[in-house]
Amino acid sequence: MRRRTAVRALSIALLLLAAGFAALFYWCSRPPGRGLTREFTVEVGWGARRIAGALADSGLVRCRYYFLWRYSGMDGRPSLQAGRYLLTDGMSPDSILGVLAGGEVIPVATSWVTLAPGLELHRSLEVIASSTELPLERLDSLAGDSAFLAGLGIPCLEGYLYPETYEFADTLGAVEVLARIVETGRGRWPERLAADSTGTGLSAHETVILASLVEREARVDEERPLVAGVFLGRLRQGMRLESCATVQYALGEVKEVLLFSDLRIQHPYNTYLNQGLPPGPICSPGQTSISAACSPDTTGGYLYFVSRDDGTGRHLFAATHSGHLQNIRSVRGT
Repeated sequence: MRRRTAVRALSIALLLLAAGFAALFYWCSRPPGRGLTREFTVEVGWGARRIAGALADSGLVRCRYYFLWRYSGMDGRPSLQAGRYLLTDGMSPDSILGVLAGGEVIPVATSWVTLAPGLELHRSLEVIASSTELPLERLDSLAGDSAFLAGLGIPCLEGYLYPETYEFADTLGAVEVLARIVETGRGRWPERLAADSTGTGLSAHETVILASLVEREARVDEERPLVAGVFLGRLRQGMRLESCATVQYALGEVKEVLLFSDLRIQHPYNTYLNQGLPPGPICSPGQTSISAACSPDTTGGYLYFVSRDDGTGRHLFAATHSGHLQNIRSVRGT
């Protein structure tokens, strides 16, 4: 009799336990809420266990272990995709698994930024700030952050914000945006510049400086190698570069006509007074100017050039000072 009673009690206990497990499983399989929409982010590198915990903490699943159990039963255990999702607390764990495995992420809002060749740093940063939601103050601070610049492997930001049209996710910060622009430019460098072996005797940074002068002085692409050749020839002969573009950079404005007093301004970037290249780039050079600085055309031995002043943007080149004066008289019609 006692044995029969014990068996009956054990059977009842097992039935109750089974019913309890069934109820628990049913409870875990149900949505935790009634359809409140929430944004949920799966970070890159998160595994299923980390995701299950984050879902439970966010109130999107009732039990992380049930979620993991259901995931383990999926065919091939597909990877759960990183990204931002819109989920509701009215979804079942199986439904959430389907969304995460399918990578049904929220479309990321983006901003377009167009940087034109020849922009000075302050103007490039203004364009970036006005085209995105990034504060100009933050961009300015990074431009002067030596640790940030060292991390990018560049001495300054001027000259290294490559002219291009970019699409940036609005979730990116100033560091990521500036880094991508710099890295895009270096990825487009000619191989010789990237290897710091252009054959001109200039370092990679000096070549970028030269390219920035070419960008501001030349208007016609086929003349850019000639302009680069003039500056390189003057450097090799110990002549001052006498670039009007460097004076305009020193003045902080682009003047149609420079006065004699402008050419005498005491400034490190004034190449009418100072020997050699200016201390840094004066703008962001485009690809044709970079290529010209890497491969200057020195075959004509030109050391001078003057604008034709005929609306074409072209120049007259000369190898001697007397030839240069003759070109000037020709332009002036005297």
